[in-house]
Amino acid sequence: MSHWSGGSLRENSGISRTQFLRRSAAVAGGVAGLGLTGTATANGRAASADPRPIPGGLLIDENFNITVVPSNPTVHVAPPAIGFEMSTITDFQGAVGAADIQGTARGSDGSTCTFDADMRFMQGLYVAEDARLRQGSFGFV
Repeated sequence: MSHWSGGSLRENSGISRTQFLRRSAAVAGGVAGLGLTGTATANGRAASADPRPIPGGLLIDENFNITVVPSNPTVHVAPPAIGFEMSTITDFQGAVGAADIQGTARGSDGSTCTFDADMRFMQGLYVAEDARLRQGSFGFV
């Protein structure tokens, strides 16, 4: 892969929705726990093929109050809503699928529980922590 020289990523020929969903499903199980090591950077931290997260996200305090912040978040993800970034990767160009699923379930003790699941899949080109232009598929649940 080549080193990224800056600028924006150009549009490239896309993939069909069916291809995206098939690839996302195949990759989703293997994404969790997959870490790629790379070369060391000047500050001693190992650079990797991992994507760089978006700068903002959600700040979650000790009482589990959630605030959207532009930098230094607890998690690098924005709310799944119009006007917010759906990708969790900065310097990314590709397809993003997102869903916010809410509902109720019955616990084993018969009580009713509510849930809210934010799920996203991304596939495309990105600039990695090692400054190389790479291609990949990612899942966030």
